[in-house]
Amino acid sequence: MKNLAVLVFSICLFSVAPIAAQNAKTATDYSNHIHNGVSNNQFIHDEYRANQFVPFSNSLRYNRVDGLFLGIGSDIADDDFGPIHIEGLTIKGQLGYSTNLKQWQYRAGAYKQLGNALKVGAQIINVSTTDDGWRTNQIENSVTSLISGYDYHDYYKAEGFQLVSELNLGRYIQVSGSYNATSFSSLVSNQDYSLFKGGNLARINPAIDSSTDSFYQDNFGASLTINKRPSFLRTFSTKLELKTELADIGKLKNPFSYNKYQITSTNYLKLDRSTVLKTRTMVGSITGSAPDFKQFALGGIGTMRASGYKFYTGNKMVLNNTELIFGRFNSLSMKNIETEGVHLSIFLDSGWTTNYASAGKDPFSGFDTFAFSELSHNVGAGIGFGILRFELATPIANSQGYTSLWVRLNPTF
Repeated sequence: MKNLAVLVFSICLFSVAPIAAQNAKTATDYSNHIHNGVSNNQFIHDEYRANQFVPFSNSLRYNRVDGLFLGIGSDIADDDFGPIHIEGLTIKGQLGYSTNLKQWQYRAGAYKQLGNALKVGAQIINVSTTDDGWRTNQIENSVTSLISGYDYHDYYKAEGFQLVSELNLGRYIQVSGSYNATSFSSLVSNQDYSLFKGGNLARINPAIDSSTDSFYQDNFGASLTINKRPSFLRTFSTKLELKTELADIGKLKNPFSYNKYQITSTNYLKLDRSTVLKTRTMVGSITGSAPDFKQFALGGIGTMRASGYKFYTGNKMVLNNTELIFGRFNSLSMKNIETEGVHLSIFLDSGWTTNYASAGKDPFSGFDTFAFSELSHNVGAGIGFGILRFELATPIANSQGYTSLWVRLNPTF
């Protein structure tokens, strides 16, 4: 418990302390030499907006469940694309067709701004979606699925509605909440979906839980984001997000009664014009009984690059990614993909999970067994050429896995 307390305190201190400093102009202007990896999933992931606790999918995508999905409307990953503005009201929606599932999917929402700080809204959804957008964004995943047959997302069907709210306290703090009424169901994968018939075709899209393929659930979501829009022109940039899903609270009666908590700190330190140190630390805890698809899973793309895909699973999780990058970097207008610059990198991925059986609701329970010496580690190096990035990773202390070569279209985080 002491080790966890030190870790959580360090995350908060490291993230919050520099906020005031970021508002001051640094002595050297690096505006023409910014490593724009920070635009990759906007420090955490664009596909999970703070006040929406069911992630959505892009209007154009390709994967082993949908096949080719063609849609029109606004993408949740881009607030500036596709909304309809009526006096006092913003309407967002998407309609598309999944060629493999042979079904239409949709989502629609209306949002009202109340004053300068508060926004409220409601939305309905009927979509195939994933919780894996933070591992690799859907643009990259669609490309690898189509060309090589490697799909690094697991999918499920979500149908229901949400009531959402978002409170912005000044420039740096955002508090969000939602009520979610959702029916979840498993989806079957298409094992013949790639252009060149390769990749991980044999990996079946997992069921949402080993005990059932469908269930209905009510839950509440809440999040706190500190330094919601970090300045990448500064020497140090940071963002801290605390997020929770509450399905075991009050009079809610759900087939799976659980609460899920996660804290994420992502930091970028520019050592000079051509050197950037990036770190991301995530700590997660689930209390109660959660369905399989809500469990934490580490390993493979975007997490621990020399370990098997989702090899480490559990209801308690700690992950740290540290990366030192050398090169000349330019500001980019396109999110998620680096379009210019050659760079070298060295990285360390560290992770830990455990399954802790307890009927209690204390999110700190189960971390008694955590120690820094229990972390599994992967190390590696990478080189980027334009939009392509090659990463070679190998397992070291306490780690299961194998030396792996990754071909990426964007930074890991």
